[in-house]
Amino acid sequence: NANAGLPSTFGFPMAGHPRDPETAWIVPLNGDDRGRYMPDGAAAVWRTRDGTRTWQRFGAGLPQEHAYVGVLREAMSVDSLDPVGVYVGTSTGELWASADEGETWTEVAAHLPSVWSIDAFVVDR
Repeated sequence: NANAGLPSTFGFPMAGHPRDPETAWIVPLNGDDRGRYMPDGAAAVWRTRDGTRTWQRFGAGLPQEHAYVGVLREAMSVDSLDPVGVYVGTSTGELWASADEGETWTEVAAHLPSVWSIDAFVVDR
């Protein structure tokens, strides 16, 4: 069961690691019957390192109270760096980034329109 250990059975988006097929990230949401926001109003991104058999919650740097926000299915992306950067945009116009594979988060932008889609890529200097 791919969602065993997650706080809900509804959620998008999901992004896969660019080199490790066993690693992926997901943002679980409450179902449409409860508003499609992050469970308990606490923002978190969940990571698996074993092909969805187990999940670990990461919320450091993300709002842990009153985070009644959603994330659309294309509003998450990863880059190809090592460690992988993970990026999430919210329905309320925040853009969050993690430079350590989702373990800690920093707000990159706020007060944007609803973020519908994110694409991340590395630009050579």
